[in-house]
Amino acid sequence: MARLKKGLFGPISGTLGTVEGYELNGQFILRSKRVKPAKPPTEKQLACREKMRLINSALSHCKAFIELGYAEAVKIQTYNAYNAAVAYNMQHAITGIYPNYEIAYSQLKLAIGTIDTEGLAPSVSLQGNTLSFTWVPATVYPRSTDHVMLLAYVPELKQAAYNLCGAKRREGEETLPLPGSWQGMPVHCYLVFRVESGAECTDSIYLGEIID
Repeated sequence: MARLKKGLFGPISGTLGTVEGYELNGQFILRSKRVKPAKPPTEKQLACREKMRLINSALSHCKAFIELGYAEAVKIQTYNAYNAAVAYNMQHAITGIYPNYEIAYSQLKLAIGTIDTEGLAPSVSLQGNTLSFTWVPATVYPRSTDHVMLLAYVPELKQAAYNLCGAKRREGEETLPLPGSWQGMPVHCYLVFRVESGAECTDSIYLGEIID
């Protein structure tokens, strides 16, 4: 793979002979054209594909959340936030032995950042058809103005509900309404804090599974 800044013919987008070009994060990338392999895939390749399929089945339903949650992690990288999330979770959030893989939802990271979470003590409870999130309020700037991001995910339905810009950290609580169709379903709950303006955030915190 090569990066094309200002070539003789300018940036290339699409296929040119055996080369294909595309833009990623403001940079133009050249790579060899992908060809379908003649040999059947090995077990190792099949295992990797199955891991990717599983992770994509979960993360593809919360891309907007991940774009913010991984913004800090990819700030100086050439790959995007979603690809970073897939790569991390393929390595850390899969359990079992091929072909019997499963997602470990407690290990799933929907955000990776540098903001400290010490003393946060977050929790979640179900009030009717609404998730109620609480945490220890931060009273000192700049942490007091961080916004909470909330996410709930139902694997059985492959659906997610989230709030990308909830209450400020100084408020100590926020709610997330759930769809009526989720009633009786196991819901996995996550919380992140993100700066008021910028890319910095906490790692996502898994708060457990609740039956709606």
